[in-house]
Amino acid sequence: MNSTENTSTGGIFPDFFKDLCSWRQLIRISLLFLAVTLPIFFYLRTYDSAMVKITILQLGVLAAFTIWLLGSVYEGRFEIPEKVMPFILPATLLVVWNALRFVLSDYRMAAMDGFIKQEALLISFILALLSFSRRDIRKVIIIILGGWSITVVYGLMQHLGLDPFIWKGAFGERIFSTLGNPNFFADYLLLCGPLALSLACDGENPILLRCVSGALALTGAYLYAWTRGGLGIALFAAATAMFILIAWRTLKDRRRNAAFALSGACAAICLFTFVKFSLPPHANPAASFRSETWAGTLSLIKDQPWLGSGPGSFWVRYPSYRREKIFFIEGKHNNETDHPENEFLEQWADSGAPGVFLWLWLFSVLLYRGWKTLFNQETKEDSIYVSGLFCASVGSVGLMLTSAGSRFAAPGWLIYFIAGLLGVCAAWRPDKPDTVIALPLPLGSSRHILFLPILGIAFFLAYGSIKIFQSDIRHNIAIYYAKSEKWDDAMKEFEKEEPGASAYIMSRYFLGNVYNDRGGPGDYERALQQYREVRSMAPDYVQVHFQEALALERLNRIPEAVEHMERQVRLDPVYEPAWLRLAGLYEKTGDIEKAKSARQKAEAVKAIWAAKKLSK
Repeated sequence: MNSTENTSTGGIFPDFFKDLCSWRQLIRISLLFLAVTLPIFFYLRTYDSAMVKITILQLGVLAAFTIWLLGSVYEGRFEIPEKVMPFILPATLLVVWNALRFVLSDYRMAAMDGFIKQEALLISFILALLSFSRRDIRKVIIIILGGWSITVVYGLMQHLGLDPFIWKGAFGERIFSTLGNPNFFADYLLLCGPLALSLACDGENPILLRCVSGALALTGAYLYAWTRGGLGIALFAAATAMFILIAWRTLKDRRRNAAFALSGACAAICLFTFVKFSLPPHANPAASFRSETWAGTLSLIKDQPWLGSGPGSFWVRYPSYRREKIFFIEGKHNNETDHPENEFLEQWADSGAPGVFLWLWLFSVLLYRGWKTLFNQETKEDSIYVSGLFCASVGSVGLMLTSAGSRFAAPGWLIYFIAGLLGVCAAWRPDKPDTVIALPLPLGSSRHILFLPILGIAFFLAYGSIKIFQSDIRHNIAIYYAKSEKWDDAMKEFEKEEPGASAYIMSRYFLGNVYNDRGGPGDYERALQQYREVRSMAPDYVQVHFQEALALERLNRIPEAVEHMERQVRLDPVYEPAWLRLAGLYEKTGDIEKAKSARQKAEAVKAIWAAKKLSK
């Protein structure tokens, strides 16, 4: 074990960590702030109501990481508890590998949002391991459930028709609460359910806290059924059953009976409500979408299996591999698939074999060590909370393999934070000293010169995050103007959006469409310029080839228009207008046979869609 003596930085930097509070405590506060705010904050004036969650995630993780860097520089060393190294090692390697693949990726601009999000989640996992101890776990779970209780109460208000916001009824009878999406709300309830059960089953808690936690757990189970996720119901039941089995093995007497009764009631309420009030039997479009998307993703992986195309780039490459049935399932053409709803496949597609190996290493070691800790006689006194964290982590792995929730700020951040807390519990041993691996900084007493660049970079990144948030507000306003045919106002707002924003590519595409629709002097050339910019970042973005072909046709650049429309029908072979337009373009080139074939395909596609409508 290496160590160095703590020394003051001196000079112009006061000992603000000592004067205000421990810098380690500031890290914990930052992470707990995220645990509460990420699930409950939303903002309906942005294009994406969850954009505020993404911004909070970026700023919160940036703040925590910056504090860790400054604190480590202040003490002259980077400290890593030796006991958590089995978890930190694969996570750190994955952070480094993702950064390397991103730098070498061909799709950096398009992938930036996804890359930043993945790095933020992994850094949160690492900071949780470095900042919390096992004695903190009960308090941390109470704080997590503070945010969860707000989502449950608001979800119940939605169910009762008391939602005061303009998005009331956005998903029909499906409940989405503050998460903005029924699937994400279901994922969040699944993660917090075992934690609520552990709090309610701890006999040392005040009776009021136990009763409130139990009542909200039952309410959450009821609301889970109203998210209408069939596969999610199975995961919820499995996580609850696992909690019952573990509690039965680890608890005694009345606590065991209470855990059995409460957990069983949650499972029964969820299953009964889902069966009783679910929609009439019909083909499950979610299951069909998932299987078809997985098949397309496997084809994508086969073309680049070893190194991937860079973190966050799945959605850029996927259109070339999207299967025809997806269009029938979604019932539209101008669409985008951001994630394959399987973290294993997305890690492989984005980060290649090394990335998926590191991801498997991380969660395999975590779950294995967590399982061993549950039945370790030396660590049994607070095993009820370890049980909750373990069941939540097992449920999160199930979610990662069947949904896209882990790729979003909420519930994705909580998945990695809970995993970090489980790692803290799994690493703790009462009979072993808390040894620390210390990596001293080589600059000695002059190390305080690092404060300014660290703070400068942090403020630059924070400013960029806020500008991107503002871009999402502008994007929402611009779309409103465009739909109202206020072209000049729409273009002004689109032009002000920042590169790197999640909606930036969409803004270039929409800007091209505005020029294309307005059709004034020079507008078609301007539209082509925007479409070329879109393709430089995302070569097959939604219907960019269709739109570009329209602009080229209006400029009488027929051969180029044919080329782009042919690309469009290869990407989407069941889009009737594209075949009809292509037939017209072939006629203009004098290729009557190809024009006839394109019209036949348009008729065949039209008949297929008509048959699909009749079968519903």
